[in-house]
Amino acid sequence: MVPARVQLVLLLALLSVPVRAQETRMVHLKNRFFADWGYNRAQYTRSNIHFNGPGYDFILHDVAAQDRPEGFSFGGYFAPKNIWIPQYNYRVGWFLNDNWGLSIGLDHMKYVVRQYQTVRMTGTISPDRSMTYAGNSEHDVVLAPELLRYEHTDGLNLLSVDGDHYDRLWNSRNGKHAIFFSEGAFIGPVIPRTDVRLFGEGINNRFNVAGYGAGVQVGVFTVLWNHVFLRVLAKGGYIELPNVLTTGKSGNSARQRFWFVQENVVLGVLIGRGGVKARAN
Repeated sequence: MVPARVQLVLLLALLSVPVRAQETRMVHLKNRFFADWGYNRAQYTRSNIHFNGPGYDFILHDVAAQDRPEGFSFGGYFAPKNIWIPQYNYRVGWFLNDNWGLSIGLDHMKYVVRQYQTVRMTGTISPDRSMTYAGNSEHDVVLAPELLRYEHTDGLNLLSVDGDHYDRLWNSRNGKHAIFFSEGAFIGPVIPRTDVRLFGEGINNRFNVAGYGAGVQVGVFTVLWNHVFLRVLAKGGYIELPNVLTTGKSGNSARQRFWFVQENVVLGVLIGRGGVKARAN
């Protein structure tokens, strides 16, 4: 039998041998800049559009609208001279740590009122403004071009500040790839350029701060080779537009509010140090 004193010496010797901790490499987001570019589709709820100006003050109720995506072609989406035509998104931001990021960017959506739909009209229109639609009774109208063409196609621009939380779902063994789930919120001004023809009169207006938008979002953030990422995002929110420019004449304006859902896919770059070693116990 080994004496107790010898056992104690052996135990102390074993404890004094350094144990090599396992080390893994992970994709890290902390203190890194990022920038991305991509494209979107959007859907909108029906809305009431209130038009006001000299000789008229009326509301079109439950108006349906849709987006207007550009037909896909390589040149239409990726040629430098055409990249501002599709429904696009761009954003720059900073990761405060591996779980939180702040960013600012633009969602260039498009909003087009559907032509030839039948809607309810309330309010008044004077004969001086339109003999065809003059009156003050509630009735149904068809949104033909001689009555209204209404588009935020250049576009429905939401300039937002986003705050997102990131949860790591997976990390590759070599520390170069990772997948995160993100959830967050956004808010900011809406700066449309609205193309309107009301009673046959109107222009493609200048850019104008017409209101604001806010909402929430969820997505999947996939990092590749530690410096490139692909993000797929779904957003839902509310847009309030109390000051839409219409015919281009003083005193002519519109207001509306609606909810929207947007899906986008963006490709971006991570700038800064990443893949720092982390000890695993």
